Amino acid sequence: MSRPHKFQFYLTIVTLCTGFLVATSVETTKLVQKERINDQLFQEETQLNDRILAEKEQNRHLENQLIDLQRQVSKIEEAMAARKSEAAAIFEQLEAARMLAGVVAVEGPGIVVSMQDSQHAASSPDISNYIVHEQDVRLVVNELRAAGAEAISINGQRLVSNSSIRCVGPTIIVNGIKSAAPFVITAIGDPATLESALHLPGGVIQSLQDFVQIEVTKQALVQLPAYVGDTKATHS
Repeated sequence: MSRPHKFQFYLTIVTLCTGFLVATSVETTKLVQKERINDQLFQEETQLNDRILAEKEQNRHLENQLIDLQRQVSKIEEAMAARKSEAAAIFEQLEAARMLAGVVAVEGPGIVVSMQDSQHAASSPDISNYIVHEQDVRLVVNELRAAGAEAISINGQRLVSNSSIRCVGPTIIVNGIKSAAPFVITAIGDPATLESALHLPGGVIQSLQDFVQIEVTKQALVQLPAYVGDTKATHS
């Protein structure tokens, strides 16, 4: 082979080798870059997974805190409800006690009993048999109390535990206040029950109707004033 031909042959081989090396280098560079990208993506994915796990753990922790707070709030609400219930019960007891003590004006359904001297009083030789006495008024009051009357007044005077009812001539003194007939007894309670109690056979009405005038009317609403007087007054 002549020298020119050898030179061309060697040049061709060198060119081929150089091209192969360049191509190999390029592919290698691509593979390295790809591996770096894959490594970076893997690291980023790992970091993202770690963050997701951390966020999940944080969320779980917050959920547990929320549940604990909800339980605490529930216990506080239950305690407050119990206290409100107790306060309401105490208030009801207080109102009932105030009503029984007569220190507040009250109203409600009830009856009105009117008592006055008999028409026969003027013509009777014994007038005292036909006028209203304190024991007659007490008889009505006691029957009303026994029938469940919640509050009672006589001629606008509220009866309480230490109220006094006294007779002075043709007048009656209640809580130290004198008044004459007719004597109006007002009671709060179930109207039907109170009326029935007074009309029992052999009861108040039958005992008094031959001697004094007595009328009973049921009312949908009656009003009783508060007690005004000396709380240290004694029974009589």
